[in-house]
Formats: sequence, C-alpha cells, structure tokens
Amino acid sequence: MKKMIVLFVVLALMVPGVASPAFAAKKADAGIVNVGNKMCPVTGDPVSGKDFVVYKGKRYDLCCPMCKKSFLKNPGKYIARMEAKEKVAAPAAMVMPAVLQPPAPPEESGKKQ
Repeated sequence: MKKMIVLFVVLALMVPGVASPAFAAKKADAGIVNVGNKMCPVTGDPVSGKDFVVYKGKRYDLCCPMCKKSFLKNPGKYIARMEAKEKVAAPAAMVMPAVLQPPAPPEESGKKQ
C-alpha cells in the first residue's frame, strides 16, 4: 500500500511539470496576430503554411525555412516589400460591379393593337 501512495505522489508531482510547457505555449501564442500573407515576403513565392516567423507580435508566413534567417536580418525591408505588393494587388482583386442591362421588351400575347 505504501508503494501505491508513493507512486501516486510522484505522479502527481510530475503532471504539473509535464503539462505546464503545453499551457505556456498556448498562452504565448494568444498574443500573436497572423498578418495573413499568402506570398512569402522574402521571395514572393506562395507560403508553405508551415514555415513562419514571429516579429513584434505578428506572424509572417514564409515559403521555406531558409527565408526565416533572411527575414530576421532585415524585417523592415521585407515587411515594406510585402505591403507594397499587397497594395498593388488589391485593386486587381476587386470585383467589378454588375453592368445593368435594359429591361427586355414585353412579350406579345397574341393581341393586335
């Protein structure tokens, strides 16, 4: 019985040590804002979805792990480049308004006027 109690106490003491890194990671991610870029700020290629860098509380997606080092060397340069490309691409992504067509003439019902 003593062995069971000692085992229970040891396990109880280990659980907070194992669980706390998981909770700390979730808490750390809570303040990060994803900028939502679809193109890599370094190369201009489509992002991979798994490679990213966090800079000043913002998450920037990258195309590959190699771009992280380049981005962190000069983040301002790559952020400015990315924002400039997004401004240029934004008008092209706008939807053109529908063109109004004149109403169709009424159908003739066989009556002579």
